[in-house]
Amino acid sequence: MPSKRHEWLTRIKAVEREYKSIHYATVFLRDAVADNPSSLKGELRVRDLDEASRNLEGTYIIRLFSEFETCLRAFWMVAYGQPPTRTRDLLDGVGARRIIPFDQINNAHRVREFRNSLVHARNANVEPIPIDRARSILCHYSARLPIDW
Repeated sequence: MPSKRHEWLTRIKAVEREYKSIHYATVFLRDAVADNPSSLKGELRVRDLDEASRNLEGTYIIRLFSEFETCLRAFWMVAYGQPPTRTRDLLDGVGARRIIPFDQINNAHRVREFRNSLVHARNANVEPIPIDRARSILCHYSARLPIDW
């Protein structure tokens, strides 16, 4: 498991690049299928491809937050011992100990709440956050961790 801040930032950014790659491939495939609908094999239908495309960014938001949370848990384990069970407490605890500005902590909670709405299919009125904005928020928070731990 990485123990350097830049390695975690690289991993978080890599998830966004992976999303962009898959998004590009999806657009390319949708264009190809539009030109030749019979190119879809098996039970796949155009509507399946459209649904996958609609859900793609949410899927990668979940992965993005997972990398971020794993980073915080790895840091906490080395610095303080067993991390809190609840992710909310983990964000607040790291934020307090690393003197992260409140707005950065709050923004990270917004990403967490959006991720929760995707994972748990909650009907709460949670503001969607585009992946590039979510990555920026989580990297700004993570940049406050020590260089090595």
